[in-house]
Parts: sequence; structure tokens; C-alpha cells
Amino acid sequence: MKYFLHYVGGKLYPKEVFIKEAQTIGVNRCLPLRIVKHLKFGDKILLATFVPAERQEKELCPTCKTELEHININNENVFGCPKCNKEVKRINAIKDIIDGRKNKKDGTAEIFGYFTISGLNIKASDLFKQVLISKLDIVAINEVNQVVQRQCGNYKIGNSYTIKNSLEDISTKIETLIKETKEEVKVFISGTFKPLTVTLTPVNFSRTVVTVTIDTALKLDIVNNQTVNMILDYNKRAYIKKYEKRGRPRKVK
Repeated sequence: MKYFLHYVGGKLYPKEVFIKEAQTIGVNRCLPLRIVKHLKFGDKILLATFVPAERQEKELCPTCKTELEHININNENVFGCPKCNKEVKRINAIKDIIDGRKNKKDGTAEIFGYFTISGLNIKASDLFKQVLISKLDIVAINEVNQVVQRQCGNYKIGNSYTIKNSLEDISTKIETLIKETKEEVKVFISGTFKPLTVTLTPVNFSRTVVTVTIDTALKLDIVNNQTVNMILDYNKRAYIKKYEKRGRPRKVK
């Protein structure tokens, strides 16, 4: 079966820190509108860390599968096959052979959980949000006024709107308003975190969302909810200290 996969990690989000935060206040991931537009409320997003393929020490001749030798022909560095007695690949033509690495996009996805898309958080100017709200099919309004502290930054959530619109419809409306206002807008998909352990290989790396195929159907919870939250005063963190990466509190002298 096909599933959506999203990688987390890096300097700001070690897996352990991400899980602890997600279990407490849910998942909130910033994605381009062009990606969000093709998602739906209720879609499951698998969460994983990406492990690059191990270094490949040997390169084999494509003809006879003999291990290639690093030789020198006419003062040029060349890989040649001792059995076929011919040049195979020039170093300057394929850097990955010199480095002894496989395709940098090949690796393993260590899936540790998933979330169901139930919310869309929007960061924009007050005027932009007011115009967008007027175009939505709203069922209910909930005054939240909540301060959210995350590893990547902090923000406030103003009102939360239960809506009937699809993600595609909302994304299209946002795109239209962006063209009219030339404003920079950020959108975040959100949902409740659930643990899950699956290893998937080989896979490619992406900073957005990729589609993967898993032979065995996963048992995932069903969530029926769709809300739009307006983000206020978003402050992104570009740097985080080492002790915070490990989820440890700062020592007070």
C-alpha cells in the first residue's frame, strides 16, 4: 500500500526530542502550498529519520563484474577493468566513485510514528487572515489564545475554525490571495502523534513529503477532524544549543 512519508531530525530536532514534544502538543510541520494542495484532511503522514546508505568500498565492472582498479592512463586518473583491459569510468565524470559512495539519495527510513492531518495552521498578516476567513465555509469558531512553545520556535494561536473546506480548496484560496497581496505566507499541517516502528529501504530523501510503498498494510487510527488555526507572533529558532538538542534543561548557576 502507498503511504505519505515525511522526514524529521537535523540540528533542531533529534528524534527523541521530537517524539517528546509531539506526544505533548502534537505534530506541526511547515510544508510548501504546492504539497499541501495535494493532501487531504485525514491523510496519514509517516514520520521517520533518514539514514544514508553506507559507503561503497568496491566498484565493479558493468561487463564482467570484476573489481575496478584505479589506474593512470596518459597522466589522467581513470578507473579500469583488469580483466576486460579497458577504461570504464573517468573520475572527473562521476564523483561518487571517487568518494566511494552510493547514490546520496539512497538510504533507509526508520519510521518511528505518524500523525493524521486534522489541522492547518496559517502564519500571515491580520488583513490576509481576515480575508481568508471570509472565504471559508466555517462550522464553528473556538477562541483559543494559546501560547505554543516548540523546539523550532514559539507562537500564539488565535481563533480556531472548524471548517468544511478541503485542503486543496484552502490552498487554492491562499494562492490566489498571495498573488493579489504579494505577501509571504507559511502553512503548517498538524495532528496528533502516534508511535509506530517500521524500517523501510531503499528510499529517497526529501525535505517535503514523499510517497512510499509498504507491502503490509499498517494499522493506523482513524481521525475525523478539520480545523484552521491562525498563528500569531511566530518566532522561528535558527540555532539551538547542544544541551537543548539532547532535551536537557539548562544548568542554572
